[in-house]
Amino acid sequence: MAPPGVYPRYPKVYFREERMKNSFRVAAVLALAFGGAALFAQERGKKEPSSAEKLWNAIHEQCCSKGGKCEGDEKKVCDHVGATLKAGMARCAAKCKKEGMKCEECAKLKDGGPCEACRELTAKVLVPWLKTQASAKDATHTLTGADGKKETIKCTLLAGPACKGCAEEMSDAVVKACKEAAAEKK
Repeated sequence: MAPPGVYPRYPKVYFREERMKNSFRVAAVLALAFGGAALFAQERGKKEPSSAEKLWNAIHEQCCSKGGKCEGDEKKVCDHVGATLKAGMARCAAKCKKEGMKCEECAKLKDGGPCEACRELTAKVLVPWLKTQASAKDATHTLTGADGKKETIKCTLLAGPACKGCAEEMSDAVVKACKEAAAEKK
């Protein structure tokens, strides 16, 4: 814009130049903002995986036919198994808490996930279990409902949402292994 009291000889040219300067400033600010965001995103991507993610990665590498580098339909199957594993570990944590079982090393971790020893034990128990369950044809589970009635459900480990039956059986297997490991320590 022209300084106060000064009238440019060609006002349209003057206003066009001002508009170009402003648009350049806006572009420069946007470039800085997006560049900063890109750098920030790169830093976030370098963070250490959580203990639960490390557990899933260890199990995924052993169970996946492509060694953890799956794509397409196989990735969908691995995602279903991962969701079931996550549900099973949540159920396992609840059962361990209910029975008063706790690992001091796990309690020391910031993310509350399994420590190295618990991760190894869990992977040692779950990898053969998952391979057996995945290879079963038309697998079903018998669960006891809140009302005490038993119901049979179809296993959705490979094809659907997190399988409640698999989560329950996984948690039972891990709790049993933890009890055996604790008995061996004594």
